[in-house]
Amino acid sequence: MTTLENVETKLLTGCSDMYSGITVDKELLAKTSVLFERQLEQSLLAWREAKRRGIWLPIPHDRTELISIAQKFGFVLHHAKPDYVMLTNWLDENEPNPLPSYAISTIGVGGLVVNSKREVLLIQERFAYVDDYFKLPGGALDIGEPIECGVEREVFEETGIRAHFRGVLAFTYDNNFRFEHGDVYFACLMSLDEDEKDQQINFDPLEIAACQWMPLDEWANSPEKHPVPITLHLARLTIDVLDGRENLLEPDLIKVKPKNPKQLPWNIMMYRKKSSEKKE
Repeated sequence: MTTLENVETKLLTGCSDMYSGITVDKELLAKTSVLFERQLEQSLLAWREAKRRGIWLPIPHDRTELISIAQKFGFVLHHAKPDYVMLTNWLDENEPNPLPSYAISTIGVGGLVVNSKREVLLIQERFAYVDDYFKLPGGALDIGEPIECGVEREVFEETGIRAHFRGVLAFTYDNNFRFEHGDVYFACLMSLDEDEKDQQINFDPLEIAACQWMPLDEWANSPEKHPVPITLHLARLTIDVLDGRENLLEPDLIKVKPKNPKQLPWNIMMYRKKSSEKKE
C-alpha cells in the first residue's frame, strides 16, 4: 500500500529574478491537495535555506482549491487573470516586503482628429456621465499596446475614420479612478492623409450616440460646449500647435542595455518636444 511518506516529493522550482526571488512553474504543482501541501511546505524550507526572498506562486484557474493551502503558509493574493491566480510570499524577515502591487493605473487615449478644413472629430457617448457633451473619441489601451496604435484603433472603432497619430498634446492623471486605482489619459493630435480626407463617418451605435465634425476654432471659442473643461484646454492647445506657437510631445525610441549580459535589452518610448532641440 502506498502511503504519503512513500511518495517522493518534487520541490517547486521556476524562473529566478535579479532580486533573489522566484516565479514558480505552475506545471510542477502536485496533482492533489494533500501532495501539494507537503510539496509547498518542503519547497519553502528549501527556499529559505537558499535565502530566496520573494516567491511568486501562480495557481491555475482549475486548481483554485490550492489557494487556501498556500495561504496557510503565508501566501497572499496578488492578482488574478482568466487562466490563473497569482499569490506571493515575502520570506526575508530582515527587510520589509517591497513586492509591487498589481495594476495600479489604467491607460486611456483620446484622439483629437483635425481634417484639412480645420474641423475636429467629436463624439457623444451612448452612456455618458455628462449630458449633451461632445468629446474626443478614444478608450483604454489593450495590454501591451503602444499609445500610437491604441489611439488609431479606438478612433476607427468608434467613428469609422482612419486617422494617424502625430503626437501627444497633453495628459491627465486621476489618482482615484476605477477600483481606487489611478488613471492616465493621453490626448493625441491626429490627422488624415490626403487620400483619406473624404472618409465618411460610420460610428459604432453600441457605444456612440452621435458623431460629427465641428469647426475647431468654433469649438475652442465656445466654453459652453465644454462641461468638462479638459476639452476646452485641448482645443486651444491644438490651435497653438497648428499655428506654430506650441510643439507636440513626439515619440522617441530609447534603447536600454542592461549591465547583465545575460539579460536582454529593452526599448522605452519617450515623448518629448523634439522640434525644440537646438540645431548645431
